[in-house]
Amino acid sequence: MIDNCADDWRIAMTWQRISQITIELTICAIHPIPGEYYFLWTTKLANKGGDIGSQWVPYDVTLSLPMFLRLYLICRVMLLHSKLFTDASSRSIGALNRINFNTRFVLKTLMTICPGTVLLVFMVSLWIIASWTLRQCESLNIDAINS
Repeated sequence: MIDNCADDWRIAMTWQRISQITIELTICAIHPIPGEYYFLWTTKLANKGGDIGSQWVPYDVTLSLPMFLRLYLICRVMLLHSKLFTDASSRSIGALNRINFNTRFVLKTLMTICPGTVLLVFMVSLWIIASWTLRQCESLNIDAINS
């Protein structure tokens, strides 16, 4: 609103921005509940001939997985600390050429400058998330086998 010299906040707020803010607030509001709370997970076991199996699962697991949606904040930090976004010469050339400096543009530029590093960071991040998720799932299976 300040950048566009708008007098009223309703001019700067479109339905797209309102929905984006609502989605971001919803994502950031998801967090595990303090304490130990469980729910009964009942499913059909394909490896046991179609038997029905039940397992007590903590709410922490189900609420921790959507918390990985917060990784979009890394892209936002990368955008705000990028040399393209903070450098005055880049901003002026971008303004003259009507280039919108968003996360997608910064990622494309980084992929052009250092593709190996970007791919390495992306792959390692996905690997860490997948290993944590697999560990959570396997820890529940080990508890079921031991009991």
